[in-house]
Amino acid sequence: MNFETTRVERASYGLFFVGQNIIYLLMLQFLNLFYTDVLGINAISVGVLFLVARSWDAINDPILGGIVDRCNFKGGKFMPWIKVVNLLLPLMTLLIFIDPNLGEGGNLVYAYATYIIWGMVYTLCDVPIFALSTAMARNSNERVIILTWGRVAAILAGLIVASTGMPLIDAFGWTQTAMILCVIAMLVMMPIRIYVIERYRSIEPSTTIQQSFSFLLYHKPMKIFYFALLLTMGMNTTLVSGNYFAIYNLGNGQTDWVMPLMLSAFLPMLALALAIPLLIKRLGKRQIFINSMIIGALISIAQYFLGYHSIELVLVLNAVRSGALMLPLLLLGMFSADFVEYGQYHMDRRLEGITFSIQTFMTKLTQAIAAGGGGILLGLWGYIPNIDQSAETLNGIFVLFTLVPAVGAMLAAWVMWKFYDLAETSVQGMIDEMRKKVAQH
Repeated sequence: MNFETTRVERASYGLFFVGQNIIYLLMLQFLNLFYTDVLGINAISVGVLFLVARSWDAINDPILGGIVDRCNFKGGKFMPWIKVVNLLLPLMTLLIFIDPNLGEGGNLVYAYATYIIWGMVYTLCDVPIFALSTAMARNSNERVIILTWGRVAAILAGLIVASTGMPLIDAFGWTQTAMILCVIAMLVMMPIRIYVIERYRSIEPSTTIQQSFSFLLYHKPMKIFYFALLLTMGMNTTLVSGNYFAIYNLGNGQTDWVMPLMLSAFLPMLALALAIPLLIKRLGKRQIFINSMIIGALISIAQYFLGYHSIELVLVLNAVRSGALMLPLLLLGMFSADFVEYGQYHMDRRLEGITFSIQTFMTKLTQAIAAGGGGILLGLWGYIPNIDQSAETLNGIFVLFTLVPAVGAMLAAWVMWKFYDLAETSVQGMIDEMRKKVAQH
């Protein structure tokens, strides 16, 4: 393949994802535990907080995506946003992991304010960085490779957080740990400012809310895919319950098994991320999605009935099922890049900002549903921080860890198998046809 991008450019793009995902996974893996066990907010209130905050994202994500589509600064369409967020996102993350000591009510208000602002800042980061891939290269196969660098980098970030998060918290405390990881994140995100080039720029005329909704309503493949994603990731309460399962079910109140459990989830994803281009070439993104959901669901069910008396077996099964259940996250940007081309081909509008803002919104929405619903169920099952949990609570945590994600995965597999039909060959055909039209003019 003749690359338009350089290796250093692709590496710099990937390094940005390392930093971004150190922050994202710090939030994803530890925020729920920080809110309940450090700020003293009860689990049900935390669940409601996640749901309310992400409802606000339903409003601001498409707005910010539309702004990105209409702006074309001197420094590029996407890079100026990335440069600003490079500094702003680590700062907002650090503020979240500060205990203001305002009592449960005051701490809850502080959590609402900082988490909602963090979500808006993260959107300013997530929409442009994925959309940037469409401006770096035109060939769909090269984009897969560019985005694969990003996905591999994201898994590396997961390994960093999994291997250092809880040990750092135990050694230095929550705020100091957040500061260390945020500084690392900020530094590794810097090279993108120097080496990445926007080769292709487009600026769309002002898009009304009505036009944006028309774009979404007409875009059948995108609607089907995100409905499937909503089912699987919205019910993937493994991410919410994992730390609680490690501490209370496996560790009898100790944190010893948090790091091994997290590492068992992230290590197989690194191998999968590296194999993505080959898997897509052989199977296609649709079939990869379906197969991974079925495998993840079956192993989750098996894990529940086998129990957790053998920790070694728990770690092995968790490695396989986590790789399967989390695989859609490795494909997100690749599906969205296809959706940009589909939208331009059928609707004559190249709306990268809106397309990738929907990806950002759905990622945060599914996380919110999983965290919100999981937190509420955790509270209803009687969870009380920092004490020995009842048998009912321990079983509830295990159900959240295994059976709930299994149901969502099976439903998502059926939706993609029954309704999704946008193939990689079709997308490349659209790109080639649009190129010919431009050349003829």
